Amino acid sequence: MFSKPNLQYFLSYLGLFPFFLIIIDKYFFFQISEEISSNFLIYYTLMISVFIGSINWKYDNKINKTDIFYGFIPSLFFIIMMTLNLYNFNQSYIQLGIILFINIQLLFDYILIFAKKNNKSYFYFLRLPLTFMVSILLIIIKFLYP
Repeated sequence: MFSKPNLQYFLSYLGLFPFFLIIIDKYFFFQISEEISSNFLIYYTLMISVFIGSINWKYDNKINKTDIFYGFIPSLFFIIMMTLNLYNFNQSYIQLGIILFINIQLLFDYILIFAKKNNKSYFYFLRLPLTFMVSILLIIIKFLYP
């Protein structure tokens, strides 16, 4: 029989909706300006990255210092990219940096967190496909846009 739907998976995949909305607007409606969509994508993707970093923290009394540092890196990256964007650094470079970062974050999540676990379904059915889709959608929006 079918298993009970997982709300976490549903909400996580629902997070792709803004990317599709921007693609639809860029190709059909032309209502969202390039500046607004580009800034939104930068901040939205960085927010996702920080959220992923923060869920790796365990709220135990004895947390490993490496885990604390590793969970903080996405926040630091967010601040750097946000500052570069506010100072009008080339948004194409910022978005390429974000794509690279979220994929490196995925690799390190696997190495540091999921490689030790027996049940990797969360990684294979949620983390890996979502990171791949976000990367592809960012490339489509920024670099395959007419």
